[in-house]
Amino acid sequence: MVNTDQKLINLRREFHRCAETGWLEFETTIKIIKYLKSFGYKVKYGKEIHGDRMGLPDSDAIKKHKETISIDTDFDVSEILDGYTGAVGILDTHKDGPVIALRFDIDANGIEESNDKEHRPTMEGFASKKPNAMHACGHDGHIAIGLTVAEQLAMDKHHLSGKYILIFQPAEEGVRGAKSIVESGILKDVDYLISGHIGLGAEENEIVCGTIGFLATSKLDIYFEGKPAHAGANPEMGKNALLAASNCALNLHTLTQFGRGMSRLNVGILKAGTARNIVPHKAFMEIETRGENGDVNSLLLQKVYQVIEGSARSFDVKYRIVEAGGAPAYNNLDKSFIDGLVEVLKKKNMKITTGKSLGASEDITYMMNEVERNGGKSVYLMFGTKLTAPHHNNRFDFDESVLNLAYEAYLEIIRSLL
Repeated sequence: MVNTDQKLINLRREFHRCAETGWLEFETTIKIIKYLKSFGYKVKYGKEIHGDRMGLPDSDAIKKHKETISIDTDFDVSEILDGYTGAVGILDTHKDGPVIALRFDIDANGIEESNDKEHRPTMEGFASKKPNAMHACGHDGHIAIGLTVAEQLAMDKHHLSGKYILIFQPAEEGVRGAKSIVESGILKDVDYLISGHIGLGAEENEIVCGTIGFLATSKLDIYFEGKPAHAGANPEMGKNALLAASNCALNLHTLTQFGRGMSRLNVGILKAGTARNIVPHKAFMEIETRGENGDVNSLLLQKVYQVIEGSARSFDVKYRIVEAGGAPAYNNLDKSFIDGLVEVLKKKNMKITTGKSLGASEDITYMMNEVERNGGKSVYLMFGTKLTAPHHNNRFDFDESVLNLAYEAYLEIIRSLL
């Protein structure tokens, strides 16, 4: 057996230090590939594991981040450094058995980590070394769990059957990466898909087996373009993009009223203008919609597009909408399948509940829906732990004992499926 406790902690801290945001997980991806190769996995990466990628950073951001990476490798990393991040490890026993996929997200949040001396990563020397990037959601722990599970499966290969596909997915934040992985065809023959998350809706030391309540969501970037003019001498010659965007933002927040289910909308960013004496000719907005089900989110999205167009027409400016991310809803609870897994975990004296709602969005739903459409089964787990601050907070940290809890749960579930 792998000596897991310290190994999990060391891996978690290694990846916490090199936190990288979505589609920029260059160092993270290269490290993961090195580990998987050392365990004996066949590894796929780069363009072969991707379809269309949503919400890419601009070319300057990719170029700037590429310049910070200096890692010796014996494999080609050029596609990784162009933003084709993430990796898929494949372990084939060449014995009849199920195809089991496990998915672990690998990206960090775009937030500057706290340098408070009471913040444990700072105090113990494993805080993020990357500016404006921090693992504030536990994905560093997910990587550690995934790699430790991968090593144990490789060690047990001769006692196992079937095929194992370990997906280390980029760009979960902003729900961008899973769709691209699905489009590559990696999941087409999968019988079982297992994934999970540290924290979220689970109580301390509790495992939620069979999470539901994933909200459908769409992430949009909106660009308004007008015409600049002197704000004092001839303002009538200008076309005000700031007013168009402001009008749009206010009207968007009136839309979340549906009888078919709960919905959410948020305007997260609005930037506009160049100077106080110039009619602002450019404006940019980042917004998101969410719906309890796909129908609600689709209806909300239709109204969003109408409001954007109406605001542009009202102020005689041009507009452009870019889909920056999205994920479908998921509310399926396969009771017989989940009940069987619950019994397996309870035999190991784990505290288990089932059917709790996530109440948020996660792009694992692309993968879960894909596997189930093809006749397979999927399960999403939540691993409860003590948190020092909420997810996506710059003081976020978790009790590292949860790493071993999750590791053992993954292995028990895998063994039960053979």
